Amino acid sequence: MKKTITFCLILLALTACQDLDLNPNLNPDREEVISTGSDLQRVLQQGYATWWQGIHHPTPAVSLGVAADAYALPWDDFGAQRMGQEPRQAYANRTSEPEAYQNIAARPWYACLEAVADANDVLRALESGIGIDNGGSQDQSIEAAALMLRGLGWGYLALIFDQAPVVREWDDLSAKLTFSPYPVVAAQAIAELEAAATLSAQAGIDFLHDYFNGTPLDEAAFRALCHAYAARILAQTARTPQENLSTDWEAVAMQAEQGLSFDFAPLADGELWTSYHTYTLANTAQGPFWARIDQRLVAAADPSQPARYPEVEAAGEDPLEETEISSDDERVMTDWLYAENVPFPAQLGEWHYSHYQHRRHESQPALMGDGRSGPMPTFLQADNDLLLAEALVQTDRTSEAITLINQGTRTSRGNLSPLPNNAGDAEVLQAIYYERAIELFNTAPFSLWLDRRRWAAREDTTALTPLGGLQLGTPAQLPVPASELLVNQMPVYSFGGEKDPEGVMPFFY
Repeated sequence: MKKTITFCLILLALTACQDLDLNPNLNPDREEVISTGSDLQRVLQQGYATWWQGIHHPTPAVSLGVAADAYALPWDDFGAQRMGQEPRQAYANRTSEPEAYQNIAARPWYACLEAVADANDVLRALESGIGIDNGGSQDQSIEAAALMLRGLGWGYLALIFDQAPVVREWDDLSAKLTFSPYPVVAAQAIAELEAAATLSAQAGIDFLHDYFNGTPLDEAAFRALCHAYAARILAQTARTPQENLSTDWEAVAMQAEQGLSFDFAPLADGELWTSYHTYTLANTAQGPFWARIDQRLVAAADPSQPARYPEVEAAGEDPLEETEISSDDERVMTDWLYAENVPFPAQLGEWHYSHYQHRRHESQPALMGDGRSGPMPTFLQADNDLLLAEALVQTDRTSEAITLINQGTRTSRGNLSPLPNNAGDAEVLQAIYYERAIELFNTAPFSLWLDRRRWAAREDTTALTPLGGLQLGTPAQLPVPASELLVNQMPVYSFGGEKDPEGVMPFFY
């Protein structure tokens, strides 16, 4: 990995991302990086901030959200315009592409690898005898934090990419890099998160994790967060409905049952700790021209609406009779903002049109800020509960799932009718999918992309359903960035488009 393989490639991939500070002077040889106990904490702070920016930056969060029909956005920024083309195009995995577009894959790839490398440095230093209290609770806290960071790095590599390296602190960095398929990477991530949770319990009341900005975690909260992320990785790694059926749902349930009983939302500082919300919320300093709620989700809230906005100018289709929707879901009133006008050019695709923006930061400011200040929700208790409810249905415990759903946000925030006690599995799953799409909107990066690929079969662009699968041709996973493949003398490949309508079978250039 040589400190994430080749640091010059990290710099090349992230040149356009000034808010992600990866100074090569911070990455000398291991012996120089960590020489005292305080260095351990500094390196972990660096690693967590790097991981955060790699996943929660608008590239890839907005671009993959557009690919999933979560956001409607026609602009070139963040590579969104090309990821939202209809019919869908393959991801062009070429070093000749604009940097913003390359960063859809390069940013999360290199950031996760850098986070893993930082965690490895800390673990290796601990093993060599560098510490704060000679193996006491402070050193145990540091080790648990390093294990969690490595688990998060591997976990998101597994969620996003088809393959990735799994390099540990004792591995020979001079050896040829090998890549493991995403199920193997995911399994390693879950093992790390479980190990982190176990170690934090050993530290007990003296445990402290203070590496998510403004969100210190005691042992119980840290352990719950580890289990929640393990549940997310287990449930959302599947690329197709067939894979989703073979998910270890018993394991998902076990992890989620030990998961979050609070909303996890680190605080923005306007610098390293920022998020994609700046471009996906109404009334931020960015103005009214950024992402809107995709028409597919509008149709989920109001089934009288079409799931694809009419192409009036391009195809002569009939315009919408009613642009302001009617819905029984109260969140349409509290979390959504209606706008009569759409500021998107028709020539960039009328399918991007939407009359709704997201404004939950205005109705729940204690939960959500604007991405530059305030909380940045990235894992809600409702998310954890919905993962558990889905696992309960998949393991023949549907009655328990119904109780959980009826006690949750469906009724408490949406004020929707409770599910009947005799609801079938299909009805319950649809209720779960609806909650994941509406309640969790803007609370976990590219969550709907991870969900649509596993929920249902791919759908033709002209025959979309509100809660259906990805559009045909949408990449359901990303390739290793071309720059990385070239360094490792591997063939360059990608996913999606006409050559790969399911988005899971690689084609080579």
